[in-house]
Amino acid sequence: MHRTVACLKRLLELHDVTGDTEAELHVMGSLAGISYDTEDYEMAVKHYMDVLERAKTLGDNELIGKVYCNLGIAHQELEQFDKAIEFYSQSLELAKELGNKEMEGLAYSNLADAYSTQEEYDEACDYLDQTIATYCDLGDKAAEGKARAELSIAKHHSEEQDEAIASMELAVELAREVDDKMAEAERLMQLGSLKLVAKEDNCGAETLLDASIKVWRGICLLMRKQLLEEWRTEQQMSDNPRAVSFLQQHAAAYTMLQKALIAQDKPMLALEAAEEGRAKALHDLMVLCDDLVWETAESNVLSCDAMKALAAHQQSSIVVYSMVEPDLLLYIWTIPASGGDITFTSVDLKALQTESGSTVNGAVQKLYETMAALSAKGLCRGPAQAPEEEEAAPVSPTDDIPELQHLYNALIAPVIDQLPQDKDVVFVPHGVLNLVPFAALKNPAGEPLIKTHAMSVSPSVRTFAALATRAAAPTSSSTLIVGNPDILPQFELEPLPGCDIEAKALADAIGGDALLLQGPEARMQRVVQEMQNVSMMHFACHGQPGILYLGPTLPSGEDSPESPVDEEEDEEEEQYDDGLLYREHLHYLHLPTKPSVVLSCNYSAAGSITEDGILGLPRGFLAAGARSVLSTLWVAPDDSAIDLMKVWHKEALTSSTSGSQAKALQTAMLAMMADGGQFSHPLHWAGYVLFGNPSEHKAPEVATDGAANDFQ
Repeated sequence: MHRTVACLKRLLELHDVTGDTEAELHVMGSLAGISYDTEDYEMAVKHYMDVLERAKTLGDNELIGKVYCNLGIAHQELEQFDKAIEFYSQSLELAKELGNKEMEGLAYSNLADAYSTQEEYDEACDYLDQTIATYCDLGDKAAEGKARAELSIAKHHSEEQDEAIASMELAVELAREVDDKMAEAERLMQLGSLKLVAKEDNCGAETLLDASIKVWRGICLLMRKQLLEEWRTEQQMSDNPRAVSFLQQHAAAYTMLQKALIAQDKPMLALEAAEEGRAKALHDLMVLCDDLVWETAESNVLSCDAMKALAAHQQSSIVVYSMVEPDLLLYIWTIPASGGDITFTSVDLKALQTESGSTVNGAVQKLYETMAALSAKGLCRGPAQAPEEEEAAPVSPTDDIPELQHLYNALIAPVIDQLPQDKDVVFVPHGVLNLVPFAALKNPAGEPLIKTHAMSVSPSVRTFAALATRAAAPTSSSTLIVGNPDILPQFELEPLPGCDIEAKALADAIGGDALLLQGPEARMQRVVQEMQNVSMMHFACHGQPGILYLGPTLPSGEDSPESPVDEEEDEEEEQYDDGLLYREHLHYLHLPTKPSVVLSCNYSAAGSITEDGILGLPRGFLAAGARSVLSTLWVAPDDSAIDLMKVWHKEALTSSTSGSQAKALQTAMLAMMADGGQFSHPLHWAGYVLFGNPSEHKAPEVATDGAANDFQ
């Protein structure tokens, strides 16, 4: 970006010398646009003022009006509302002089937005009325519909609910007239929300929200077709960012529908709505990877009966959370391993906050800060803590972490009686709950949940179903173990002796079917090649959210870690890299052996939280074909990880015929806690989370010739 700005400034100087005014104005506008896009609004104002001065010199009134508008927008971003309104008013005055109705409508709309942002809704409504009248004169139904939707929101805030609903109904009709599906769905959702919140018309809200979601389904189907076409033409997948962004923007429709259904005592339909709104983009990638049958828009909903059948077949209790109002209201559904009736629970988080003095979000954040502080002095598998990090207190097994009790009270206590101890539990978290270490949550007696229950997590029930199907595929004992790769010195990360010991110990325990890559052999290109052929892969290395640090491939002769290269590779044009394996890279891979993956490194389960789950390394591996991923929510201390991993691998070897990977993780965690030993503190074991749960219970194989699995 800096280079672009420097080049534009140089061009500006050249155009000034040559007297090319038109080109000069174009460059000035580009500089202003770049400043605005990078949120440097003060610099944007400076550049727009330069354009304004030149436009006035030329007498270009059309350009002057546009610049007034842009200056108003920039000042509004700076929260300088008086100046913003002044420039919008100048734009309006000039538009009237010129008879430019488009400019006039935009000026009215901008003025309305400026007043609405300041919660001066009466003024905003007046300007929106004039906006609508202007666009009616122009016959611009799309712009009129947008203005009517904005007027509806302003009327709602002015507590004129009947007018708000009437205006939004007109906005919906206009969206349909111009065939704008995105606007139609958005306005149906807003209209449903008005009916629910303003009128408490739960039935009417349900109808409207259902209609909104039906439109979303059609749009999602189009995005699936685009994804499939990309795969057919390029033979590689992306991480489906369009679908992730789309679903994130429109998650409110599913949330409001849940509330409307619960208000009508329809908790099972609310569960289906909660499930439908989650991990859809990830599921599309998994369907494509596994060559499964694509759903139609109509068959997109996973029914409660299918969820009960899944829980019974996998002999696992499934707990689905929905944070319908963050830190205020939580919905929980428990799907029993028996296949019996689903139980619904509503939790008043505000009341719990009054009792404990902490919100759920606050408790999760404090928990992470505590673990970061405790690990600051030790060698961990990832970038060091920032220098300003507080001094770490000594790690003690007796350290009290009150957040673990608070989160237990909010998330586990309401449903603990519905979770038999002899059945695995699958938690389907939502929002910030994706960062909760369920294994460590403590009951009133101070005992962590892992003492009584084996557990795994999943972004959605449908994802768990797909992973159960993968786990039914044949497997072998072939294992790839990557330990302490030689990484580029510029990353300034310390060697990890614990990773070396861990990798060698696991390779010795597994025996002849294990391929061990360490030091210079653990180049990213070599690792990625070997990933295609194994049923288990274990990474003991540096990591951070969305990134694994592996060995680089650099031109020979450079001062870099030694990289053995095959002679055949020398004959071809060699591809160079820095050794960083990003989450985005994983989506371009295809893992035909459906392996289990272990990520024994810092924050390997972390990433951006979306309605599609956490956008981190586990999601990348699941999309590429993994049947399960064991990863960490926080730091992985280099000295203790080996103890947990040795037990887990030993137990996991037999999980496909006896027990499960969740029970293997439970056994490993209990071993760490045994007798209050050196590594019994939650820092050393509680951060590990398991996505997917291969077990002795096999899901039916999925047909690829047109008949989909019942769970899909």
